[in-house]
Amino acid sequence: MGVKDRELEELREAEARGRAVMETVADAVVTVDVESVIRSVNPAAERIFGYGAGELLGASLSMLMPDYLRHLHEAGMRRYIETGVKHISWAGVELPALHRDGREIPVEVSFGEFALNGRRYFTGVIRDISRRKGNERRLAAQYEVTRVLAEAGSFREAAPAVLRAVGEALGWAVGVMWRVDAESDTLRVIESWQSPEADAAEFERISRRTAFRRGEGLPGLVWQSGEPRWVEDMAAGDLPRTPSAARAGLHGAFAFPVRLRGRVLGVIEFFSREVRPPDEPLLRMMDHVGSQIGQVFERQRAQDERERLQEEIIRLQDEQLAVLSTPLIPLTRQVVLMPLVGAVDLKRAGRLLDALLRGLEQTRARVAIIDITGVEVVDANVADTLVRAARSARLLGAHVVLTGIRAGVSRSLVGLGVELEAVHTRKTLQDGIACAFEFLRAGGAGESAD
Repeated sequence: MGVKDRELEELREAEARGRAVMETVADAVVTVDVESVIRSVNPAAERIFGYGAGELLGASLSMLMPDYLRHLHEAGMRRYIETGVKHISWAGVELPALHRDGREIPVEVSFGEFALNGRRYFTGVIRDISRRKGNERRLAAQYEVTRVLAEAGSFREAAPAVLRAVGEALGWAVGVMWRVDAESDTLRVIESWQSPEADAAEFERISRRTAFRRGEGLPGLVWQSGEPRWVEDMAAGDLPRTPSAARAGLHGAFAFPVRLRGRVLGVIEFFSREVRPPDEPLLRMMDHVGSQIGQVFERQRAQDERERLQEEIIRLQDEQLAVLSTPLIPLTRQVVLMPLVGAVDLKRAGRLLDALLRGLEQTRARVAIIDITGVEVVDANVADTLVRAARSARLLGAHVVLTGIRAGVSRSLVGLGVELEAVHTRKTLQDGIACAFEFLRAGGAGESAD
């Protein structure tokens, strides 16, 4: 075999190896001419963009670009051919590409130029970075949700921020948060969010007016199963809100449960303006996020219950103050107790003071114990009531013992500049009762404390 024959054989082997690489590489390799006409593609290009090789060859490269990028590409190509100046980097630039089904996919592109038979060609190596970008967005969403839950003062404050954080980080248009109403055994909307570009006011109104039972609608299906659920095209289904979703241009959707110790407390759902294929990593992540939110859900429920009970106690005590001549609790003939619970406003402070003085006048008690363990905030109203109670009790021959002073309350009193010179103070009610009996033993010779 001559030298030329060996060179020809080596060239054929090199071409074969090149074809093998082109056919097996995971990145798309697309070659175009100076008019951006596609001259060759590898199998990966068909897989990434959804077109067959026959549809790509001879077509314009702009078919793989969103509309808003096509004129930029064409102008940039003309400028480079004429001047040799590149309008973008040719090494690893991130751009949006267009799939055959109309959805945008993020890609990373590197370009190269070569000449063949006197003609100029350009080859692009195109890597689909959807998975990488998806991971970045999911991590960003999880971080934002965790931050919001940690920084918010209450779940009511956190709820809209959670919907916005997930929607903006993942590119969804509408978010709706549902909570289980134990009394009616239904799911009801407690918060909703929509992006500035969304036009879903009607869909939001319908959602807020709707109550779903287990197995009804997307939220009810998630409640029933306790598992996340994905809908590729909400507008093409037969769920209760399908017509309003179609009118709002909402298509892809997913929902996940808000859980605590296996119990579903609520459901959160998101909607997109595009048809979206299932994203299992996203569902797994949001399922975990639902458990985080469940803990905050439960804390808010417990806080709501405490506030409800406190309001009930205040209401009952106010009713007693308005009806009873003496709402005091007699401990002995000489010692009475007035426990304060909840907030004390000007109206309630006046009632408490009046009740204390009338009770002391009727019982002729020597010591009145005012316990403020149940008062969360000591403001000027409470402080003024305590001082006036002590001074007025002195005029009736009684002493006041103040109990239940915690460190925070003590700081509040000092900050308000309150002088409690007329009041005996003790940390606990038990200490206050002991103080009352010490006073009676010391100043009440011959008088029984029974």
